[in-house]
Amino acid sequence: MGLWRKLAAAGGLLAVMGSTALAQQKPFEGVQLKMLGIGDTSVTRLAKITKEFEDLTGAKVQIDQLPYPGLIDKIIIEASSDKPTYQLLWVDSPWIGMLGEAGALQDLTDYAKRDAAEIGLDDIVPVQLQENSWQGRLLAFPASGMIWHVNYRQDLFDNADEKAAFKAKYGYDLAAPTTFKQFYDIAQFFTRKKGEMLAGKVLDHDFYGNAQSYSRVQGAITHDFFPIMRAFGGDYWDPKTGLCGMTGEPQVKAAEFMKSLVPFNPPDYLGLMWDIQSGYMERGETAIAGYWSVRTVRLTNPAEAKLPTLGKAGFSASPTVDGKPQPTYTGSLSFGINAKASERDKEAAWAFIKWGTSEKIMRRLAEEGWGISQFRKSLLSDPALQARYPYYKVLLDSQANARRRIFHPFYADVEENFGVELSKYMAGETPTALEALTKACDAVNARLSMFPVETRLRWIDDVPVAVLKQ
Repeated sequence: MGLWRKLAAAGGLLAVMGSTALAQQKPFEGVQLKMLGIGDTSVTRLAKITKEFEDLTGAKVQIDQLPYPGLIDKIIIEASSDKPTYQLLWVDSPWIGMLGEAGALQDLTDYAKRDAAEIGLDDIVPVQLQENSWQGRLLAFPASGMIWHVNYRQDLFDNADEKAAFKAKYGYDLAAPTTFKQFYDIAQFFTRKKGEMLAGKVLDHDFYGNAQSYSRVQGAITHDFFPIMRAFGGDYWDPKTGLCGMTGEPQVKAAEFMKSLVPFNPPDYLGLMWDIQSGYMERGETAIAGYWSVRTVRLTNPAEAKLPTLGKAGFSASPTVDGKPQPTYTGSLSFGINAKASERDKEAAWAFIKWGTSEKIMRRLAEEGWGISQFRKSLLSDPALQARYPYYKVLLDSQANARRRIFHPFYADVEENFGVELSKYMAGETPTALEALTKACDAVNARLSMFPVETRLRWIDDVPVAVLKQ
């Protein structure tokens, strides 16, 4: 039987798995799938119920959850092996260009077109599909759709004493910031020392106005800098040369703004990665923090965060310089298939992706209290789910004006060099933002300049993903 006849047959079986008779056929009996993954909510929620997929299909799924730092290196090793250990790969969307150029990921375009109705292709926020594309080909499928946005202590913002004190000091009402000036004022205002008052209570610990990622490890600082840079109106590349273009005024202003927040951050600010950074908000120890919605989902769950037992989280879109919208900075945490896997394993892996990212499973997890940074319009727009997860509306509304994250084959170089140089600037080791950005750009361009301009321009061209051309 030819490959596409096999896929069609498998797809047909899975489409009607609600039928007991067909489910008993278990089309992938004996298949063992392994996912090279991470302890991220897109994985941890699903890992709890993979036995259900085995009961439906016969295929067993083992998910190995490794730390984020170094994961891309392990994926590259796996993709280079003729006999890979892992058939399923957890993919962060900035890696798509690198893995796509290397041919490491199975092209999912034909799978997705064939199964468009089954997977609810029209239900997916379009930019989330674009996030997972390289040169128009769909190379991974969203499991968690992200934006970089603002989380804050709604209970503190609603406190009458704090509201009055803020207005007396700054001359305007305390509310979710729409400008970076307001963000700065809020962070400054809420920075308190042990023994001071906060919302009518004496603090028994220091309280921080802000918690931002400043760590250079795996370029963590870049994951906050790039969305702030985008909100200042900046971008990554020179559109004429395809070289690094992050030395202009928007980039400099963004770096300077991040450094201005240092006094309002915890003393270990240079070590703050995503999970450590967001931990301060989850424990209720900071007033405001901008970070990825994939960690935001924990703020409404008392099993994962202390904040719901102390107060209440609020959510808003990323601020900008003047309060006028800039394109949302999006991201996607996704599932891909190792291009070196066997044909049968690819079929089973695609079946797992369809099952694990389906509207049915996503809705079930949300209704059971395990929020996921959603990528499906039907769930993000559901009034009952918006009431339970207020950040859903922010996720949905923000992506109406969105551009994808960096997707370049040399993303690792960008992340490493900007991570090091920006962190040095924040620590005071480099005197100016421009010097730090120039050093980082020069290092990236030292690698890129060996390639023809035509190649560099192709790498920065965000070709529309073909599955959106139904």
